[in-house]
Amino acid sequence: MMLPETQQQIVSLGLLGLGVYFTVQLIRGLLGYRSYLLVRPTAVATWPAPRQAITRWLVALGVLGGVVTLLNAWLQRPPHHVYGLAVMSAYFVAMVPLATKIRLGLYRDGIWADAGFIRWDGIARAAFLETPEVVLLLLPRSGRGPFALPVPPEEYGAVRKLLAEKSRTGELHLDPAILGL
Repeated sequence: MMLPETQQQIVSLGLLGLGVYFTVQLIRGLLGYRSYLLVRPTAVATWPAPRQAITRWLVALGVLGGVVTLLNAWLQRPPHHVYGLAVMSAYFVAMVPLATKIRLGLYRDGIWADAGFIRWDGIARAAFLETPEVVLLLLPRSGRGPFALPVPPEEYGAVRKLLAEKSRTGELHLDPAILGL
């Protein structure tokens, strides 16, 4: 059964949009991982990112997307349909596991947190949240959203000490607190 022409066009535009979106995400992810490889030798105190229960599901989604891609290619769907599904599948199969290899923590030139790398001179404010988990929140000078660095309990003291040292040496210069608090 064929979809009406209008619905076919909507599906085509949607798959084309997915192709563009996931192409950009793949490029960003690969460039980010390349940046990590350049920063990795300068590690001062690092640890693996917390395990996410959803990681396996995302990889499985990518594998399923690969099967759907092959099916669409076999059915000779338009090339942008196949391409959109293929890059979406590649993102989940390649980038999700690759991202789990990035070690969070402190490096010579900055901090690698959940949102990526932030240089010492790019940090405007920093604060620890000591709920059941310890999280270092970082506000960048750029106005971008906050960076969160989950800190394992066994690394907490070392991280505080390293931040104090970076502050003493002038590498980390935090803005004064609002209202002096």
